[in-house]
Amino acid sequence: MKDIKDTPKLTFGQKLKNLWNYFTTYEKIWFISILVLAIVFAFLFPETDDPDYTVSIDKNTYVQSVGENDQFNTLDFTGTEGEFVIESLVINGETHDISSFTKYAEFTVEAGDEKTMSLTLPVALDKNSEIELICYEESEGGVLHVSAAGEAGSLFTAQISLEGGSGYTVTENPLDYLVSVKVVTALYLADVILNVACELLISKQSKWNFIVSLAVEVTEILICIVCAYRFATMASTLLFWIPCDIISFVMWNKHKDRDKEELTVVKKLTPWQDVLIIFGIIVWTVGIGYLLTLIEVEGGIFANNVRYKNIACYLDACVSAVGIANGLLILFRYREQWIAWYISAAIETVINIMAGQWILLVLKAGYFSNTTYGYILWTKYIREHNIKVVSSKDLHGKGNSKGAPLAGRAKNRIIQSE
Repeated sequence: MKDIKDTPKLTFGQKLKNLWNYFTTYEKIWFISILVLAIVFAFLFPETDDPDYTVSIDKNTYVQSVGENDQFNTLDFTGTEGEFVIESLVINGETHDISSFTKYAEFTVEAGDEKTMSLTLPVALDKNSEIELICYEESEGGVLHVSAAGEAGSLFTAQISLEGGSGYTVTENPLDYLVSVKVVTALYLADVILNVACELLISKQSKWNFIVSLAVEVTEILICIVCAYRFATMASTLLFWIPCDIISFVMWNKHKDRDKEELTVVKKLTPWQDVLIIFGIIVWTVGIGYLLTLIEVEGGIFANNVRYKNIACYLDACVSAVGIANGLLILFRYREQWIAWYISAAIETVINIMAGQWILLVLKAGYFSNTTYGYILWTKYIREHNIKVVSSKDLHGKGNSKGAPLAGRAKNRIIQSE
């Protein structure tokens, strides 16, 4: 009977030390740098819980010479300083959302942009009308110049600062958030940290990246819920990414490297497979992107810019197509998944800049740097593994009718690993 040797149980401190030693000096510096940048950006560009305001125009400021039958059907914003967003109007006690009488969910008044200097009212005003603007300021220290205009001239003229002034009253409206914006910021930070950790483990060919990825999916689902947006992303996460992570963990566990069990065997696509994937991405981008442009959604980051909204639809469609391809490439251990990461990160960078999501640019910086690192590591492994497989076969006399070793010829032969 063989002696059974007990393997000493590692303490928590020893496990942490082994985990620390698992990563190279470069990887530690890279991860800590991304972590520090994420924290810095969280302070520089924090999520804000700025409220909106109700601005009530004082009827005592109306022009006294206005006749009983005079009608005023336009708000004129000429002379406005800064940028203001009008969400709705309250006329004689009735609320009119901007989306109910324009093609926009909100109306942005921006200094220097003539297209935003007038807004046709859903109901004409007269000398007895009461009007309130539900709005907020996108800039700081701006002044909203507004007048009600018609054929008879102006009903009133006001220069509005949300800090208060004469001729109008400003009331701060209560916030309507599901959670504190501090929680949202914390979720953003967790998303950045978990994502870069997952990327790093993928570059090291570790199956444990999929366990970290599950934490990423949960975090991103929570972000979608608390921000009440991107429900399509939440659905794809639930229906595609979570099952894909679980299946990928099982698949990678079945393809361990013979010499280093912590590594998973990886491979590369054939040229024809590359062409088919690219064709599929193009078809998906054009088709789904067009369908997305037909969907009308109230509110949102691009509510006031139809052009940006349509561009974002096609970019989002492309990201989703590349993301699905990326998930499948990771599942089957193909090196080209890093190229998919490059494309996805580049497109998402454009979307983040368009949307002003500056803190998420830290994540994209992490993607670009680690994608390069991972591609180099996987390429090196594939080359070394292929040579090793050929040399092993040759040393056992395979491919030689006389059974003689062919080790000398192995150096010049490269085959694709399965």
